[in-house]
Amino acid sequence: MSQASPEASFDALFVASELSDENEEVTLSALQIFIYLACLLGLYDKKPVASWGYRFLSTPASSPWSMELYNAVEWLNSRHLVTVNEDKVQVTAAGKAELKLWLELGRFSERVPYLRGSTGASAAMPISSVEQGVAHEPHLARATKLEVPQELLEDANLKQVYEQFSVLKTTLGSDIPDYMVPAVVWLSFLLEQAANARR
Repeated sequence: MSQASPEASFDALFVASELSDENEEVTLSALQIFIYLACLLGLYDKKPVASWGYRFLSTPASSPWSMELYNAVEWLNSRHLVTVNEDKVQVTAAGKAELKLWLELGRFSERVPYLRGSTGASAAMPISSVEQGVAHEPHLARATKLEVPQELLEDANLKQVYEQFSVLKTTLGSDIPDYMVPAVVWLSFLLEQAANARR
């Protein structure tokens, strides 16, 4: 995986596989959003953002957006592990087989629980609700309003997210079955907060 970030390639293949089946594709923007959410779930465990392995930006055209993820999808497509039709991604049979091999590598094991928690949220709420909830993440929402490209997930801008996760951890306890639970509770809170602000 020398042409693309190994972490981004794994994340894209894993999330595309989790969110789609043989008859369904996932959009490139949904891939970016679910992987951004997985990175945020790492903050729930106070993992440093830098440990994720690549960065996200807020841009006027798309937020959150990662060049590394875009390049990873291009690389996966060139290796026939996914097919890309306009902005929709579908995992091929070869991609599913490759993902099984990658899952056996210890290199990616620490990120899998966060990716599973993120994609698992789509079982409890529609994908569109997950996308809307992530859009209301405090720093991303502020960055989107400014309409100028800027880096996301810098520690100085994450105070509010850390505070929200601290309350969530106290409420849910530290013995959660998986990260889907805090993901869904947090996204539901962000959506409710945004709805109340509009009233």
